[in-house]
Amino acid sequence: MNITTRMATEEDFAFAYQLKKAAEYGPIKAVFGWDEALQQKLHRQEWSECKPILILSDGEPIGSYLVKENEDHLYLGRFFLLPECHGRGIGSGILTDVTKHADQQQLPCRLDYLQGNRVGRLYERYGFQKVSENAQFIFMERKPKDAV
Repeated sequence: MNITTRMATEEDFAFAYQLKKAAEYGPIKAVFGWDEALQQKLHRQEWSECKPILILSDGEPIGSYLVKENEDHLYLGRFFLLPECHGRGIGSGILTDVTKHADQQQLPCRLDYLQGNRVGRLYERYGFQKVSENAQFIFMERKPKDAV
């Protein structure tokens, strides 16, 4: 299994939507109720704002993530892997790269995820701590290593 990454292109739009659906259908349905038309509209808006980085296994797309560099922090979003790729260390590899980048920039890294999604345990292993939550989302932050 050779894991690589590349920027998504317009041709990846449909895959990215199916990936989002595979990764978040359950939590979105539980928190908001799944509305196919609304989810497609939201996906199109996010896509037009910024395309994610695709995660590839032997050249085939299996996931995505987005890192937005803000003045005072990095934001990790749209971090999805196909369910059949969970537990293989792929997400850990991505988190290692993202947290190293945040440390090099000496910036905290922030993220959020839907209530009911079990991904929080993975984020905690990489130093993310819950800073707040509401009825829909859990918000986490990781301070950069060597920060005073």
